[in-house]
This record gives sequence, C-alpha cells and structure tokens, in this order.
Amino acid sequence: MPVPHEVRSESIVVSGTTPQMRGMARATQTAQRIRSAHRSYAHLFESLGIEDRAVKAAAKDSLSALRDWDPEQHQEITGVAMGAGLTPADLMVIIARTEILSLADRSVLPTQQEGPREVGSTSPASECSTITFAADPSDLGAPCVGVQTWDWYPEFADLWHLHSVSALPGGYGYAGVAEYGMTGKIGINSAGLGCFLNILFSADDAPGGVPVHSVLARILGVAGNVDEAVSMIEQAPLSSSSVITLVDPERTAMVEISAGKTRALDGQGYAVHTNHFLDGAFAQTGLLSPPNSNTFERLDFLQNAVASAGVPQCAEDLVPMLCSDPAVGGVAKLPKSDGVLDSATLASIRIDPAQRRIAVSPGIPQYVKMRTVVMRAS
Repeated sequence: MPVPHEVRSESIVVSGTTPQMRGMARATQTAQRIRSAHRSYAHLFESLGIEDRAVKAAAKDSLSALRDWDPEQHQEITGVAMGAGLTPADLMVIIARTEILSLADRSVLPTQQEGPREVGSTSPASECSTITFAADPSDLGAPCVGVQTWDWYPEFADLWHLHSVSALPGGYGYAGVAEYGMTGKIGINSAGLGCFLNILFSADDAPGGVPVHSVLARILGVAGNVDEAVSMIEQAPLSSSSVITLVDPERTAMVEISAGKTRALDGQGYAVHTNHFLDGAFAQTGLLSPPNSNTFERLDFLQNAVASAGVPQCAEDLVPMLCSDPAVGGVAKLPKSDGVLDSATLASIRIDPAQRRIAVSPGIPQYVKMRTVVMRAS
C-alpha cells in the first residue's frame, strides 16, 4: 500500500479545442492509471457489499443525468473513456463514486442526533477537514483563502494527480487535484474561483443524480465567482450529499447539499467544516459514516484553532491550524498498517484565489515542507 506523503503525484497539462478532444488528451496521458482507478473502485464497492449490477446501473443513471444537465461535459468524459479503453458508463464508476456509495448498507449508521457509535477497538474514522477565511471588505489587503486535508482510503493514495486544464471557448482554464478519470475535483480557475469538497451523508441519499464531482468540474470550467457557482449547484439535479466550499478574491461560501437540496452558509472571518451537516434542518436527516466518525471532534479542533487566529496573509498561514496530533487520527491522519478499511490524509491543499494559485502536498499537513507543488490557473 502506498504511503501518502511519499507519493510523487503525476502532473499533466490538458488541452483541446473541443470537449471530446480535451477528454482524449487527458486519457492519452493517463489511460493506464484510469483503468487502475476503475478496478480499485469496483473492488471498494464490492468490499462494501454493493452488487456489481447495482454499481453499473447507478453509473448509467448518472451518465444519463450528466448528459441532460451538461452535454459538453458528457462529450468530454466520452473522450476520456474512449482514450482509456473504457465505456463512458465504466468511467462513471469513478466519477459518480459518491453517488454509488449511497447504495452501501446504511442501517448501521447513527444519525447526527444520536452521535458516533463505538465500533470494536478501531480508532475514530476521519475524513476531509476544511478552513476558509473571508476578509472584511473594509480590511484592505486581507485575503480570502482556504485550506483542506483531503482524506480517502489509502489504497487510492497514488490514484490522484495534478492537472492544468486549458479553457474551452467561453470558459475558464483551471488547475488542481483530480482522481484519475475525473475531469475536476479540488482546484482554482483563471477567474480566481476555488473549490473544495467534503462528503456528507443523509438518510435521503440516492444514486443516479449528476455526480458532485461533475458539478465541481463545471464550476471550475464555467463559473466566474462564488455567486455563479452557488447558482450552478442549486440548479444541478444532485441525489447525494456533500458540502462544496467556494472561495474567490472577495468572498467565501460553504454550500451544503442534502440529497439534492442545498443551503449556502457564508459570512466574514473564519469558517470550518468537516463531515456532518451544520444547517439545522439538514442535520435532521444527517448520518454519520462510518459509525465511529470523529467529525464532531475535528470540527471542535478547527473551531478552537481559528478562535485564536489572526488575519492570515495567505493560505499557507492556515496550514498550522490543520496540524492535529497524527497519533490521535484527527484532522491529520496517517494510514493504519493492519489492513483495516479506513481513511487517511492523502493530500493537504491550499488555495489563494487572488493569485489564482493552488499548492498541493501529499500526506498530512505536517509534511507540506517535504514536497509542495504550486500551480496557477491560466
């Protein structure tokens, strides 16, 4: 199993005059890794008890939803699939993984009101943690910035890459992080709009909607500011739950998505999010996954960190606030060595919208000085 902070992520440049050509250009560089990601997700879903026929049906439904919602992106992923030797429905097993995960047995998951539940002797499971800072408009020179730890299964530690994507006519170029096969995930575009992603869980989640990762790709390629991105999320026919954090040079917003319904949380100063709903109404149907999730502890840790923090000068100033004790397995989490299906911090990511800059380091935030790749969207 790869060690996250030792991974040397591939960096690619993707361009094309049409969506399909841009997709094929992506696959030309990454076809083998895309097929590896497809196999890994098929194995993950199997280990979670999701039948293969259900996975394939959900992928096809999400593909159809994407074709209706964003025909150009549908053309692009068709190009990716062709270049990788897969069908578009095969590729959606990767892109729609959040939606497909809703097919796993959730009867064992506690509600947010019940709180986390002890599960044997395993340590509390963690996921992504995000911090943003929105400057007061009267505070000239103060930035709007954001940082995130991206946590996922360690088996996927070498199945993500960096990319710099050229704009299609009428759109924006963007740079950032994506899993192999995806056209977008966490990133910044040439308009100075950045986005992060945290998975959430609702009792009403279902497969078959437009993948949240497709929404991220559309935001990066088309939206020029936070307001445009919020509108785009609100209009997307989503079926699963997540929170998309948006940051541009002037404001930030965290848009909670609960099985397709949306609520934008914004304001000045610091904002933090982990993996449970903050909106009171959405929390009523919120679930905790896995049952021993430490999302509440991580939120408390982040809130305590920002409570005593001053005004940052750049996104790097927020990194120390993510540096929980790795031995505890909180915000900064190392992989286990016992083969248990659990998460770990795969990357630490910083976005400075005013500079159109994203900095990415593999592994926990304590290791950012070991290796950081800085990209600018153009």
